[in-house]
Amino acid sequence: MAAKDVVYQEAECYRFDPAGGRPYLVGSRCRLCGYTAFPPRAACPACINKESMQEVSLGSRGAVDTFSVLRVPAPGFEAPYVVAYVRMPAGGRVFSLITGCEPSEGALAIGAEVELVIEKIREDGQGNEVRGYKFRPVAAAERGAGPR
Repeated sequence: MAAKDVVYQEAECYRFDPAGGRPYLVGSRCRLCGYTAFPPRAACPACINKESMQEVSLGSRGAVDTFSVLRVPAPGFEAPYVVAYVRMPAGGRVFSLITGCEPSEGALAIGAEVELVIEKIREDGQGNEVRGYKFRPVAAAERGAGPR
């Protein structure tokens, strides 16, 4: 059997901390109006300036803004699963899959602290593992450690 490849989806949206290897999200912020975008943008969607965006770290932790349990899957996914908008302390909102909790309405709460992980999202048509960013709830023992 031939070895399968690992494909990294949306790899321009995250980096790994050289010191500890932890992932963090990358966005862009407008130097003129302060708007923070994710994923990174070449032009500011708020003030429409084409030369004002600069790359910024959005960190690796955020808070659930809203979430939903999807019971009808998108192509390539198995239902049920959880998706959420995560508000990042450095600015911006991220739409993401949520892992590390049961796919039920009571398993997650608005305002819950979540942390970034890079995990398998699905397999592509050739059977290769596709990895990308997801968030998972922060364990109670780790709460209060602050943004990373």
